Amino acid sequence: MAGIQNLAVIDDASGTTYGFGLNAFTADANYIVSVIATNMTDEDGSINVYIVPEGSTNYANSDTWAPIAYNLPLPAYNSYETFRFGVNNTDEVWVAGSAGTRYFVQGIEQA
Repeated sequence: MAGIQNLAVIDDASGTTYGFGLNAFTADANYIVSVIATNMTDEDGSINVYIVPEGSTNYANSDTWAPIAYNLPLPAYNSYETFRFGVNNTDEVWVAGSAGTRYFVQGIEQA
């Protein structure tokens, strides 16, 4: 069994919104992942973490996206970790939120 892997670190310095976020990780296998979001500023913010199944084939159809955290409040200088969730090969983990938020994606590849 494989151990936990650091999959990505995304710094959203300018801020983004749901549907126009940043692709944090594209799965090249099946994984169990979680995302840690940290508000690096002195102002309260919010975050979004969502999955676009099968990547680019579903960009245009937001009805197929899977919100993991939607407009979740994230107070100044605080962090939030999502629950662990599965992604399949070619699924994409997207993040969006307030300016100054940093996201850390970690996971375990499933055999």
